[in-house]
Amino acid sequence: MTPPEQRLDAALRAARAQLAACSDTAHADALWLWEHALGRSRAWLLAHPEHVLSAAEARRGAALVRARAQGVSVAQLCGRADFLDLELRLRPAAPCPRPETELLVAAALRGLPGRARVLEWGTGCGAVALALARARPDCRIVAHDCRRAAVRLAQANAHRLRVRRARFARADWRRRWRGGRYHLILANPPYVAPHDPHLHGPGVRREPRAALIATERGCAALRTLALRARRHARPGARLLLEHGRDQGTQARRIVSRAGWGRVRTLADAEGRPRACLASV
Repeated sequence: MTPPEQRLDAALRAARAQLAACSDTAHADALWLWEHALGRSRAWLLAHPEHVLSAAEARRGAALVRARAQGVSVAQLCGRADFLDLELRLRPAAPCPRPETELLVAAALRGLPGRARVLEWGTGCGAVALALARARPDCRIVAHDCRRAAVRLAQANAHRLRVRRARFARADWRRRWRGGRYHLILANPPYVAPHDPHLHGPGVRREPRAALIATERGCAALRTLALRARRHARPGARLLLEHGRDQGTQARRIVSRAGWGRVRTLADAEGRPRACLASV
């Protein structure tokens, strides 16, 4: 039996209705997914509501909407994400960069000396390192990730965006560090506890668990990074670590005990504790 023809505007309405229960941005999600399904721009979709979907188009769009309703993020489904002024390609190897992580870039740029050496751990798709390298081409940005696929993705994003002052390499922050001393060491490490219910929320379920989960109630990576970063800090260096919104007190204690001074918490755009900043 041949499925009935469906117009684009009807498909968009159906997608919004289906996603309303799982997304606060159902309207925008529906547009993103149908843009991707049809290979058309947002302007084209809005200008052609009467477009009759082919059977293949209808199948592609319906599959994307179903996956979004099951908790896969729009960015992962479309294979791209916006971070500050960067349009980044995504793959399953790396989590989607989130708006709150833009705080790391803003805090890192404040007071960053000329020709600084910067080290980022857990770069994922390269969002933070590429944003820093684009804003401060005089600095040397070194970014590591323990997953080979993530490093390749970050390198591909750097090549496509023509950012040349960031270098990506495979390395594990849990092992001995090499590479000298740095003016700034920063990371958006795993900080979600293994049984945190947020792991089952929309947009997170299918992201790589190694990039999200840490033992010790989510604090193990913060502890290791703070201790090892102290040994690779130049005089006057800063440490910048993103953490969960309920980890501000623990993060400050961990960083202070690792030998860092002037430890303070930075809030995100919604006023929630989001990062720990310290210096030598």
